[in-house]
Amino acid sequence: MEGDFPVEFKVFLELEGEKRISASNLFELLEKIVTFGSISRASSQMGLSYRYSWGLIREAEKVLGVALVDKQVGGYAGGGTSLTKDGQELLLQYRVFKQEVDSGLSRFLSASRPPQKMPTPEERGLPDAAAKNLLLASTMEPVETGLLDLLEQAFFRVSGILVRHIALGSGRALQMAREGRVDMALTHAPELEEEFIREGWGKEKYPLMSNDYVLVGPLSDPAGLGEIVHKMVSPAAFQKIAYSRAFFVSRGDRSGTHLKELKLWKAAGVTPAGDWYLQAPGVAGNLGTLRLAAEKGAYTLVDRASFLISRAEEQMTIFAGKDNQKMPGKHLKNIFVLIIVDPERVPSVQYRESSLFASWLRGEEGQGIISTFGEENFKRPLFTALHNF
Repeated sequence: MEGDFPVEFKVFLELEGEKRISASNLFELLEKIVTFGSISRASSQMGLSYRYSWGLIREAEKVLGVALVDKQVGGYAGGGTSLTKDGQELLLQYRVFKQEVDSGLSRFLSASRPPQKMPTPEERGLPDAAAKNLLLASTMEPVETGLLDLLEQAFFRVSGILVRHIALGSGRALQMAREGRVDMALTHAPELEEEFIREGWGKEKYPLMSNDYVLVGPLSDPAGLGEIVHKMVSPAAFQKIAYSRAFFVSRGDRSGTHLKELKLWKAAGVTPAGDWYLQAPGVAGNLGTLRLAAEKGAYTLVDRASFLISRAEEQMTIFAGKDNQKMPGKHLKNIFVLIIVDPERVPSVQYRESSLFASWLRGEEGQGIISTFGEENFKRPLFTALHNF
């Protein structure tokens, strides 16, 4: 999509009225620290020196008055650097800000540039909606796997409607929708979705796809879950983790994954607490959670797609959820839905264009992309399209 919009919006931070630093460099560095858990690897990936990277962070910390990173000896994947809570929150706010600015810039460019040569929406069976742009608050999984980018690009080619997304946990995505900052939300948190609809914020709700949750942990299996894996009883596995006080990493952020985890603890009759239960809100979704779990030798709950793309098999394995992906074990179904914000509650919502996107996603082309995504790399699709849900 970058070729369509050659103008790039850049942000700088001014330090004490004297020096400006690139916010793009700073936040890209923070993103890569989350991914790799190491400032040296993050620097190398960006082509920056270790000394420059540390200087950039220290200068930002000085002017902002907060610590952004926490450096420890050792750690997963060649380093022990992680973001502090302030660093995580700052990075999250920057993501939201950057996506909203990019969306506004795209709308401006779409309105001012000559139309591109492409099949008209009418030729593709869609009403005319050229030069429209939509903003979607999405849960992390479709973003981290790359599926959402692919869907947005394919929809743009057939409709001329640009969809931009902001990656958040389901709870934050629905809150952003309440604030009138997006047209749609893509989530997987049934209780929060029902509340959202009941309060009158959602106009339409469309189930799109599903996969399953898996309980993963270190190969050493300190809780002895291998003894019960054949039973496929997830609550029993959670009981063993709690009774053995083996480390468990929780998203802790009211995301769909976190809420599912809490339901499993409740089903197990356990209230998780103590130094073995590690809550890590703001660690950049399931991939960040898996990285932290690998570092701590801990168990965690993620969806199967996140585990597959993490390439964590050398350090971790699945202990609950090993059955056929199309027939997940009890308690482990994970359904993703698209909700269009009600224009009567938020007048700025582009309801007509959002409905076109929803219809296309549930049509032959959208469902075809979903049902085959991941097969080339993983020999199985990462999601199941809900054709007849």
